[in-house]
Amino acid sequence: MSGNENRPNILIFYPDQMRADAMGCAGNPIVKTPYIDRLANEGVHFTDAYVSYPVCCPFRASLFTGKYAQGHGLYQNHFPLRADQIFLAHLLKDAGYHTGYVGKWHLEGGPRPGFVPPGERRFGFDYFIGFNRGHFYLKSIFYKDDGRPYHCPRWEPEYQTEHLIDFIEQSVAKDDGNPFFGFVCYGPPHFPNVMPDHLRNLYDPAEIELPPSILSPEEHEAARQERLKYDYAANLKSEDHSHAGDGHKPQGEQETEEETRKFIAEYYGMITGVDHNVGRVLNALDRLDVAGDTIVIFLSDHGDMLGQHGYYCGIKKTAYRAAMQVPFIVRYPGKFPAGKKVDALIDVAVDTMPTLLELCGIPTPNSVHGTSYLPLLDGTAEETRDAVMYQSMKMLDGDISEFTCMPERGIRTKDWLYVRQPERRKMLFDLQNDPDEIKNLADDGSLTGLMDDFDERIRKHMEETGDDWDLALDFPPENYLTQAEGRKYMDELVPRAIRVP
Repeated sequence: MSGNENRPNILIFYPDQMRADAMGCAGNPIVKTPYIDRLANEGVHFTDAYVSYPVCCPFRASLFTGKYAQGHGLYQNHFPLRADQIFLAHLLKDAGYHTGYVGKWHLEGGPRPGFVPPGERRFGFDYFIGFNRGHFYLKSIFYKDDGRPYHCPRWEPEYQTEHLIDFIEQSVAKDDGNPFFGFVCYGPPHFPNVMPDHLRNLYDPAEIELPPSILSPEEHEAARQERLKYDYAANLKSEDHSHAGDGHKPQGEQETEEETRKFIAEYYGMITGVDHNVGRVLNALDRLDVAGDTIVIFLSDHGDMLGQHGYYCGIKKTAYRAAMQVPFIVRYPGKFPAGKKVDALIDVAVDTMPTLLELCGIPTPNSVHGTSYLPLLDGTAEETRDAVMYQSMKMLDGDISEFTCMPERGIRTKDWLYVRQPERRKMLFDLQNDPDEIKNLADDGSLTGLMDDFDERIRKHMEETGDDWDLALDFPPENYLTQAEGRKYMDELVPRAIRVP
């Protein structure tokens, strides 16, 4: 137990690729999330939380550094993050925190699954049980400090939760007056839809409500052809970017309404499985009598398009709400109001580090780009920022279709979403009258002045943060494994790994 009211324990849950509307507390009538809902009922639920770069690695790097991609240097997935920076876990460790990380890391570059060695490559985390990258939820490998591969045949979030609880119990048992900082990254609900049958069959596809702006086959093909002009180097039909054995079509192929409903039903099943494990940890906090001394955060790196606007699950590097908006809940009993909903804009990626540092009384480094949202939590302000910026960096290897080739920058306010590429205005949506972002007004001459103003804000932001349209990383990185190569490697690695129950 921390014993210091200015230094609470900190616990972060991070399920990968979870939509903001896929929770009961967000009004979803289908998916069952009783423990996430409990967090919302006992904490603060941010209903307008977004990420500036809706892709896994850039988000993770921003979360741990408080900087935009141009600041931390990780512009794309699968590259290693520079270690010569100030990281959140380092600062908390220096302040006396026990630091622990469990799950997918995805900051060590291309290796899959990949051992993350002790020391500077763990960016301040001491207790570390995880792996670099990969989504093999029933054929999972993880590593400890010894660098040997371990294999557990159970669903990945189940045993990862036990590792997290073990870290919490070890920290509390020290009884040294120092708090803990625990972090778990679950792979689900990120595809592939691999899970135990009781989760796969939990929801009836016929009862699934499709999200808005699902396109017909004809509309989907027209949208895809338009994207190919400006955004993508390939059709996104390569095996390397398929759903990797979950029984669905490769990314980019039009799925029927029946197939989409089935995919969403399975997606919800994984979320309910994650929710169950969130509950196990919350119960452990209660059992150890540290719940009142622990700030719990629930977040994700980006959403899942689920077919909206003609985009399927592998495509999230876009400014649409379905990708940029993320679930975000903060519980700190007795300190922040219970059951409060906040509709102010925040950028979860860059704003979380300065918030936690301010909350713990630790000075925020000058390198941080984000803005603390602590005033929103304690009720001393109704707004800490009036916009969330959007960015998507240039891609140099056109043969790899996972990423956008044409760089984009944008801005999201309460009223508007605007996105531009270097030589053209791409999207403008009136969010008050078109919250589902369907009618693109970028060619509306009457709104030229508004877009001029947004262009100037984007230009100024890029200048102030060291951004540039030509920033890029040359894909693929060293030791990169494709999906197919990763599956083959795992087939060879699992029989040689140390099996654990």
